[in-house]
Amino acid sequence: MSLDDLITIEQLVEAYPRILTVPTLRWQLRHRDTNGLGHACVRVGKKLLIHRPSYERWLPTRGGAI
Repeated sequence: MSLDDLITIEQLVEAYPRILTVPTLRWQLRHRDTNGLGHACVRVGKKLLIHRPSYERWLPTRGGAI
């Protein structure tokens, strides 16, 4: 996992504004332990970072597509 691929919620939403909103992404992350997204998350202190390539692989498995 490259550190360059770790991004914030806001950065991910900014990258995909047509399909993601902050509330949608926060909901997905809040349920990451049950929806399989936990592997794409890294906690650094209080900040939760998302591994962008892992999120992009996960999203189509949930019925969405990029």
